Amino acid sequence: MIFSKAQRALSGLSIGHFAIDLYAAILIPLYPLIAQRLEINLAAISIVIAIGHSISSVLQPVFGHISDKIHKRVFMFFGIIFSSVFIPLGFKAPNAFILTLCLMLGMIGNAFYHPQVTLIIKNFYEEKLKLSYAIGVFLGFGTIGYAMGPYLSAYVLETFGDKNYIYIGLAGVLIAILMLFYVPKIEKARQICKDNFAAALKEILKNKTCIFLIIITVIKAALVMSFGTYIPFLLKKYEFPITQTGLILTMFYIAGGISMIISSHLEKRIKLRGVMTASFLPLLPLTIFSLISLQYNTILASILFIITGFFVLLSAGVVLAHAQKVMSAHTGTISGIIQGFTLALGSLLLIPFGFIGEQFGVEYILILITSIAFMAAIYTAKTKLI
Repeated sequence: MIFSKAQRALSGLSIGHFAIDLYAAILIPLYPLIAQRLEINLAAISIVIAIGHSISSVLQPVFGHISDKIHKRVFMFFGIIFSSVFIPLGFKAPNAFILTLCLMLGMIGNAFYHPQVTLIIKNFYEEKLKLSYAIGVFLGFGTIGYAMGPYLSAYVLETFGDKNYIYIGLAGVLIAILMLFYVPKIEKARQICKDNFAAALKEILKNKTCIFLIIITVIKAALVMSFGTYIPFLLKKYEFPITQTGLILTMFYIAGGISMIISSHLEKRIKLRGVMTASFLPLLPLTIFSLISLQYNTILASILFIITGFFVLLSAGVVLAHAQKVMSAHTGTISGIIQGFTLALGSLLLIPFGFIGEQFGVEYILILITSIAFMAAIYTAKTKLI
């Protein structure tokens, strides 16, 4: 069977997304070992992780804007190279400074990749529903890759030992090279961005629909960060084994990846507004039932948390696709904002959430963020901005 250029672009870039997000997560289970070897405490390793990962979120709009201008595949290639080489090297870093540097360079690769490849996908999938489908598949593969990263990392370490661990990056280098031959070159651009970054950003921020989509994505990012960060603390309180906690989180993200893949089919039936409303509206009751179930039936609670992951990420693909259509002249820039910068803004909410959790318990954090999502769903159902 011969694949069309669009199918080759989507399949190749989705596999690349699986790989690059997998590398973004491979050090997660190893940070305690790294901190112990470098003789640094939890606060120090947390700062290192925050600096290393925030660089991607901040730089994605910038690299997205550059992608709007050059229309080449250079960021696609070097994005995977940087991530697959430098992040594994962080495991063998001799000190905290080198570890931070490795994480920064690896996550710069992440910032390279995401905006440009979504621009490439839009180049081959112009029609709105087809674009929603393509973006959903692309994002879904990345989320599943992120979910699998910690487990694959631990398996490689246990099987091949810490001396050979850094060779885990060879697979990423091979994927990057193969993508140069498999993913089609960007066809003649229909619309080249002539604005500078400030002008592009100003145009985006003047658009009320874009502002609304950015706010929704910030809430989504805060939801993902909150559940990913605080579910382990919550389950530890109820004496869940760490392996079971890890499995629940993995299934949480896999469920989210699946929801993004199928979201375009839902959009055909209930439109964009319906998908966005359906994504946020069930989260509050699901969270309340999950917390109640923890006291009586931990299996049911685990299932409910996994179902929650499905709804948290349900609208991610269709929102990004709609933002690209609204800002077709700045596809890379808006993609960088939606995929990257909003994650940094959502992460900032963890600061006040941490104080709330310290005072009242992590249960209240999850109820608070899902209550915000519930109100956003009600507003979405009535707004005329989409």
